[in-house]
Amino acid sequence: MADSQSNSSPYNSLDKAAPSEIVELRVRAFRLGDFGMIYDSYHPDSFFRAQFPDRDEYIRYAWNHLRRDFKIRRCVVLRERQLSSEEYQLIFYQSVELADEVVESVEMGRFFSTSQGWRYHSSQKMLKDEFPGEPSEIDFSDFERLTDKVFF
Repeated sequence: MADSQSNSSPYNSLDKAAPSEIVELRVRAFRLGDFGMIYDSYHPDSFFRAQFPDRDEYIRYAWNHLRRDFKIRRCVVLRERQLSSEEYQLIFYQSVELADEVVESVEMGRFFSTSQGWRYHSSQKMLKDEFPGEPSEIDFSDFERLTDKVFF
């Protein structure tokens, strides 16, 4: 079982990574099965950490479920903006396989600063049929117009 035992990934320092680099590190970690790094990339106050307060429990869950049923085919950061010294947002396109189904989405990820660096807090997602045109045309204003502003 691949796993990082600290807040630093063996292939890049999570602590020094910019939000767009964290997205790239998370994609690589999913592909390698480094679910410890995925866990470490989350902000301590994230919804994810509320659902999985124990790192080892998440790693076991991920190995039993995500490793076999979830594959990231493609992930591209499309837009970025820093709102303050504490908050950063970016928009990324993602194509994933869930079991035998391909799902395309565009997400607006929110990152918040911690004493260790930027950490992923949550995302707002639009599935392909919810956005008009090409993913590269999506802007932050498209997320502001959504009536269902669910962050996960």
